[in-house]
Amino acid sequence: MTAHAHSDHHSHGALQMGHHHVSSSQQFLSVLVALLVLTGITVGASRIDFGSANMLIAMAIACIKASLVIAFFMHVKWDTAINKIVFLSSFLFLALLFLFTLVDLTTRRWDSYVNTIRTPVDHGWVQPAPKPDAHH
Repeated sequence: MTAHAHSDHHSHGALQMGHHHVSSSQQFLSVLVALLVLTGITVGASRIDFGSANMLIAMAIACIKASLVIAFFMHVKWDTAINKIVFLSSFLFLALLFLFTLVDLTTRRWDSYVNTIRTPVDHGWVQPAPKPDAHH
């Protein structure tokens, strides 16, 4: 065996790790600025009452920020297709968990309403007057 064969990184026994993407500092700076702007939007949106849409707006902004972190800082944007599928499927299962929890909470309200005993009385209960004593 020659010395060249030992130093060959593409021999049959070598572990192939795939292509590594190198991001520029300008790209990271752009993502940082976007995250800071979105954080400012989050703070601004928290000071405004959107009624029942408050949680939806907060979660939408959080999802955008998480997507930026996942795509650029975790390098999922340049990862293999199978890793992207596995990563995205975890979000699918998280969404199913939230959906089933929401359905459970909703049906508990229905179940509580169905099992509540309702009477036809439309006014509050009044203490009856005591009966006169028959012994006197």
